[in-house]
Amino acid sequence: MELEDLSEAERRVLEAFPGGREVSFMTGRAEEDLPMDGGGWGPGRTVRASVIAALLLGDDAPVAHRIPALRVSGVRVSGRLELAYSTVRHSARFSHCYFEQEPSLYWARCTQLNFRGSYLPGLSCSNAQIEGHLRLEQCVMTGPLRLRGAHIVGGLMLTGAQLTGPRGVALYGERLHVGRDLSAGDGFTAAGEVRLLNATVEGTTYLDGARITCRRKAALVLDSMVAEGGLYCRGARIVGQVSARHARFTGPVILSGSRLSNPGERALRATRLTADGGMHLDYGFTAEGAIRLTRSRVGRQLSFDKAVLIHPEGEALQAEDLVVDGTLTCKGLGARGTLYLSQAHITGSANFSGATLSAPHGVALHAHGMTVDGTLACEGGFHAEGKIDLRDARIGKGLDMTGAHVSNPGGVALDASGVAVGGGMSCDRGFTAEGETVLVGARIGRHLHFSGAKLSAPGARALWAWQLEAREVFLRPRAPIEGIVDLRHARIGVLRDDPETWSPLRQDGLSYEALDPGLPAARRLPWLSADPDGYLPQPYEQLAATYRRLGNDTDARTVLLAKHRRRRLTLPLYARFWGFLQDWTVGYGYRPARAGFWLMALLLLGTAAFAMHEPPRVEAGKGPAFNAAMYTLDLLLPLIDFGQEKAFQPAGGGQWGAYGLIVAGWILATTIAAGITRALSRQ
Repeated sequence: MELEDLSEAERRVLEAFPGGREVSFMTGRAEEDLPMDGGGWGPGRTVRASVIAALLLGDDAPVAHRIPALRVSGVRVSGRLELAYSTVRHSARFSHCYFEQEPSLYWARCTQLNFRGSYLPGLSCSNAQIEGHLRLEQCVMTGPLRLRGAHIVGGLMLTGAQLTGPRGVALYGERLHVGRDLSAGDGFTAAGEVRLLNATVEGTTYLDGARITCRRKAALVLDSMVAEGGLYCRGARIVGQVSARHARFTGPVILSGSRLSNPGERALRATRLTADGGMHLDYGFTAEGAIRLTRSRVGRQLSFDKAVLIHPEGEALQAEDLVVDGTLTCKGLGARGTLYLSQAHITGSANFSGATLSAPHGVALHAHGMTVDGTLACEGGFHAEGKIDLRDARIGKGLDMTGAHVSNPGGVALDASGVAVGGGMSCDRGFTAEGETVLVGARIGRHLHFSGAKLSAPGARALWAWQLEAREVFLRPRAPIEGIVDLRHARIGVLRDDPETWSPLRQDGLSYEALDPGLPAARRLPWLSADPDGYLPQPYEQLAATYRRLGNDTDARTVLLAKHRRRRLTLPLYARFWGFLQDWTVGYGYRPARAGFWLMALLLLGTAAFAMHEPPRVEAGKGPAFNAAMYTLDLLLPLIDFGQEKAFQPAGGGQWGAYGLIVAGWILATTIAAGITRALSRQ
């Protein structure tokens, strides 16, 4: 390099290079040192790119502990800095410089590079091998940053950088490898896509406070990315989709306070993502668009606490087959659109306390087949507009919906068909369901609480619990249930209810071991007669058996008598007459004292009548002496012969009276026998 060919500025750089001294062309006046205005800098602060390339590619060796390096600030680099396919032997630092053309380090091998605060029309480092750091803090690039396949042994610093991608991509980082941290926060902005597809970051990726905008395509692409130290993207603002499909983060993924905006589309697409250190989309996190975590795996904790998810057109959260090796917390979450957690598996607990979910006339929480090994909590002011779908869910400890409000008028408010809860299920102390509550086939390990609840489904089934299994059911709402309670074929240990809030109860096949409170049969009979299905024998038999187990035979007989009276109303006219006769005489065998009353009444009536009008003998001088009482008793008891009936033969009115006693005796004997047989068979 001939000295006479160099400008004064270039000589200064050349002289400082062997010792690695910095050469500053800054004037100290801010308005004159702005890199954006570097195109107007004159020859006194202009250095040709070819001169810089010659220095960086030279064979200068360290002399007397002086290490050759390029250190310039406030310089204008004219021409194209062409270092492609080269081995750059010396480090370079361009501080607050202006580049006329895009530097090219394509397939270059170099040490540390620093462009801090500089203006560049782009930077090409694809497939470059950088042995130290690549520092681009506070740079302004009006063209794309190309880092495809680059291998950076140190860190990549983009803090405060401003990137613009005229063709839609601001940063090409496919297959990029960063040996330490990737820092692109605190003022980092990108007008165009930031693409880190298949990138590997051995340290931590920082995007705190970043601003990325790309409306036409994905704004931030992290597909198949591997980051050993996690992803920190707190307080970021991203317009366009964030895509992290198949990405793997050993550390946490934290987007607390960030805002993702892609209305009507997916705001975050993270199918099969792995976040071993947990995932936090909470405390001010807002997503305008769907969040997709289908078949992802999150360790420790997945948090949506106090987040806002907005996608009223469909599913605000798409997380079917999600696995959380820890807890899922959604405390204070606000969601417009469905939370879809079908077949998700939470190894710890899931907490939706204080959440507000809105999907009018749709499904607010779709958790069909979800497994929660701990407790599922939807209490503490939980409010859902739309159906809560917990069909076939598996909950290890308990389901707590204390004080929750679920509203889906005209439809199903809570569908927990087939749910299996190892502990108890609490829908009490202010729980409100506007719409049907469905527990068909549910299995509750301990108690099912509706104490202080309000169930409302006028004209429909307010509580539909076919084949429910529970050790204890508290059916004591704070107001009468509006709608039908359907407990057909349910199996309950202890049923604790409140007569003041009874609702029409369908109970064919319902079985229980005990009732609380222990009301007399007269108080329980309206409970049975209000069954919308009409007369069914099993509910009467069940209630009678319950009284009998308690040793209360009187109430048991009362229930069974009521059963026959109710059954009589369903029979044809002739059978009704026969039933009425049995009821009138002996109470279907459950009122045996009536038989004695009728027998005594007829005996007294016949004795008096025959005492006043003694019937003539059949044969004069033969037979026993006439006894009016024994004669009447001989007529009344068809199977007993006292010898009076055969010895005397009344005539006229007395004869008709005798016939009447005989017929009454047969009827009385038949009904007594039928009633006693029926009563004994129930024992």
